[in-house]
Amino acid sequence: MIVAFVAILLGAIFLIGPTENTDAGRKVELISVDSSMKGGRVLFRTYDNRPDIPNIRIRDEAGNVITLNDIVQKNPGQSLLVNFWATWCFPCREEMPDLDALQAARGGDDFKVILISVDRGGVKPSRMFLDHIGIKNLDLYYDEKGTLGTAMKTIGYPTTVLINKNGKQVGLMTGSAHWNSPSAYALIDRLLMDE
Repeated sequence: MIVAFVAILLGAIFLIGPTENTDAGRKVELISVDSSMKGGRVLFRTYDNRPDIPNIRIRDEAGNVITLNDIVQKNPGQSLLVNFWATWCFPCREEMPDLDALQAARGGDDFKVILISVDRGGVKPSRMFLDHIGIKNLDLYYDEKGTLGTAMKTIGYPTTVLINKNGKQVGLMTGSAHWNSPSAYALIDRLLMDE
């Protein structure tokens, strides 16, 4: 009974999503992306609005305090794929090579993949894991208390949020994806065109 209640509550939170900055004319879309999850697909849900990024502090690998807005302002016109993850999360670990391959293939002035770890032990275990499996192309950040993830409506890990070139949230997906696949590339192409 409690499990069913929690599932319904989490589903409602996911469906509601961010509520500020409603843009008339946009509709919520569910975009299918290849996955190793049950059914072989995971759904990316667009927002009918394009909410701002919460101005919440995270840390880079050097320990500097920054925000996602700082990253956006440093690279104007660049869209971001922001992946919230943890080393204890098997699906998170599973999708890292594909995220790395996506960054290697598509990363540049107009697009970048970044990782935000929520590991309790700090950024060091995350970096050790990434180094161990040969991840070379991804920037790593740390959300110590999960505050940014919570504000961006993460309800599990991995959660991926796409941010358009104007620094607005396009939508969210919970679950692992095959990021080095035609369906993921099609999603990124849509992101690059989003205003």
